[in-house]
Amino acid sequence: MNEKILVTICNYNHNQYLKESIESIQNQSYSNLDICIYDDGSQNKEEFFDIIESIDKDERIRVISSNKNKGKWFGLNKAIRTSDAVICTSHDADDFSLNRRIERQLECLKTTNSVHNLCGFYHCWKEEDVIKFKKHQYFDKLLVIDQKNVYNLVMQGFNHPNINHYYTADFETAGTSAMFYKNVWKCGIRFNPPSLGLRTILSEDSDFNLRCTALLQNTSITAEKLYLYRRETSTNNEAI
Repeated sequence: MNEKILVTICNYNHNQYLKESIESIQNQSYSNLDICIYDDGSQNKEEFFDIIESIDKDERIRVISSNKNKGKWFGLNKAIRTSDAVICTSHDADDFSLNRRIERQLECLKTTNSVHNLCGFYHCWKEEDVIKFKKHQYFDKLLVIDQKNVYNLVMQGFNHPNINHYYTADFETAGTSAMFYKNVWKCGIRFNPPSLGLRTILSEDSDFNLRCTALLQNTSITAEKLYLYRRETSTNNEAI
């Protein structure tokens, strides 16, 4: 289990959280990573590059910078296109991954022989929540929702007129935590601009995950909260 994994960190005007976000990926227990930091036309480019310079030197890090805001979907596709990694995932610039997130998701992907995996997340409405949830305790035994159950839940949500997101019942998943084999992307399941997907209005993540699950029927869920999602820090995606 030592395949290279791409982690794309998309940044749009989230410089105040960026260093912490990058370091949470640098400090992952799984180390064979291609860490691609994509800046999507942030307004303060000088500050962005100062932050990159302040990070401990790490040969795993590469930077792609756009002068225009093209949208998170564009950055994700470009990072995948330019990576030699076998497996891909992402992480938002204003969020935080617990240090075994990549390891646990990869273990679930392998254990279940799935091609697409997501994990759960903590809602962080204020900085005190981030501090608290960083102390998350892991289970010794890997907790899994298998492919059949995931497919049934997601299709139940898709067929319900009032559900417009990636539905997994009471256990919510972090859309940006999607971990998948690059071959899935090569076969044509790419990230679409928001509002151009199946039924998803605001999230390219949910649309991508929905299509992966519906078409491939091979999605597993690591039923642990491994991702900290800041809820009131606007968005990584302005362009449509």
